[in-house]
Amino acid sequence: MTNLNSHQEPAVLLIDDAPLILDLLQEILEESGYRVLCNESGKDVASILAQEKIAVILCDVLLPEINGVEVLRQVKQQVPEVQVIMISGQQDFDTARQVLRERALDFLVKPFGAEEVLGAVQQGFAAYYTAINQKKARNEAHRRMADLVLLKQIGETASAGSDLQELFERILDSIAHSAGVEIASLMIAEEDDMLRIAAARGLSEQIVKSVVVAPGEGVSGHVFQLREPVLVQNISVDDRFNSLVGGERYKNQSLLSVPILYRDRALGVINVNNKRSGEPFDAEDQNLLMAIAHQVALAIENFKLVTSLRQQTRTLERTHADLVKLNLARTRLVCNLSHELKTPLTSIMGFVDLALTFYQKLSEEDLKDYLGQAREEGVRLEGLITSMLRLFSIESEREPWNWKAFNLGWTVSDAFQYHGKMIERRNLQVGVEIDDGLPEIYGDPEKFGIALNALLDNAVKFNCDGGRLTVRASGRVIDGLEFAYLQIQNDGQTIPPEAKGTIFDSYTQLGNIDTEKPHGVGIGLSLVRVVVEKMKGRVFLEDKEGEGASFGLFLPSEESYGALRD
Repeated sequence: MTNLNSHQEPAVLLIDDAPLILDLLQEILEESGYRVLCNESGKDVASILAQEKIAVILCDVLLPEINGVEVLRQVKQQVPEVQVIMISGQQDFDTARQVLRERALDFLVKPFGAEEVLGAVQQGFAAYYTAINQKKARNEAHRRMADLVLLKQIGETASAGSDLQELFERILDSIAHSAGVEIASLMIAEEDDMLRIAAARGLSEQIVKSVVVAPGEGVSGHVFQLREPVLVQNISVDDRFNSLVGGERYKNQSLLSVPILYRDRALGVINVNNKRSGEPFDAEDQNLLMAIAHQVALAIENFKLVTSLRQQTRTLERTHADLVKLNLARTRLVCNLSHELKTPLTSIMGFVDLALTFYQKLSEEDLKDYLGQAREEGVRLEGLITSMLRLFSIESEREPWNWKAFNLGWTVSDAFQYHGKMIERRNLQVGVEIDDGLPEIYGDPEKFGIALNALLDNAVKFNCDGGRLTVRASGRVIDGLEFAYLQIQNDGQTIPPEAKGTIFDSYTQLGNIDTEKPHGVGIGLSLVRVVVEKMKGRVFLEDKEGEGASFGLFLPSEESYGALRD
């Protein structure tokens, strides 16, 4: 027989009020290697079972302070795996039947021999280990079922979660409840690769907000960096992490930390400690937490994928809406362009036909007038076509830029000279205010001149006859960067509020093509936006008191352009 004389092995408890019987039984059992405990009264059996590991009890039926049958009942209620052998000085059938009904293993009648006692005790140990193994098997089955239920719940939570933080909170609730731990935390690696607590149970809010762990630092950083779990059963004897101490966070001296892995890439760490049972964590706990971590990794990646798909869907929806709007604008452009191109062409053809038909009858002055008007319409037609081609060329970024710093005041002066006849024809009142010390702006002077001409053409064309046209330029500092601020105002048509967001879009015109003839073809302001944004500037519609419109531009200096570009 294996030597059981070890305090780690279960003992035999003898309960009898006759010292002679106790000595006899103790001698028989100890000679065979059993560890033996003796008690003359069965009233202490509950405390003995709580303090000692007992496998078999030999108990007399008749005891002075408590009946042996009652002792049997207490034992079976407290530790049903313990095997009880009842002994009696009388051959009593009714007593034997009663104790067997109360789940006693055997009933021995005094006097008994050593072989009878050893046989009964040996049978008791066999039954005890069988009962213990069955209990372990049941507990293991219950635990595995509970683990499967937990994983199923977490899987369903991961699949149904629409908010990642809510998902973390629900998963931690499941871990704390089903795994039976007081403290649990889920740490996620952020963009700087530092671990921060995304959700926790049993930790103070201050700890949750303040803890930041670098890869390789402490248990969590070690697990994250090496992508391997850490199971510490007793921190007082485990020298891997000297900084760990006991206390409230590690009151049972055991902890478990596992990585959250997705395709060998570490996403974070799950930490648990303080099992409510007081027992240390074991390999089964580690396997369960690794399975949970796998579900968390899938949930995180699925959430990222769903979020990305939603963003792409929204982007596609916006792109589709923009394409629909652009298609509508192109349709408007074609309809309007046919008129805008045809009108000057018709005028040119008309003047040429008149000159050819009545060439003999026309005076030199009339012929000169016809040719002048034909040329003016030709210039208009050329400008329209040139603006279209330049917009297409600049938008496609196929046109080279001659970058340099230049004076805004000279460009404004050139633009007014270009529109002088049209301003005079409409009898507009012009006001120009350019501050001294205006910073030079940075860009392509020729392209900015085209944009400024388009903006001034818009201000003249949409002004009312005799109205006021005002241009102001001054220096501005925005967020530490130097800009030239240019403002162009007129007293003509007021731009409706709903058009402010689209007026600089390509092919957008004021007016409804179905009910009225829009002015222009929607190229000028779009060209302004493209050129100014290329210069890292901004063009926008300002509020204006009374009738008319006010456009503002912020144009960066060379130094500001460099800062904005970088």
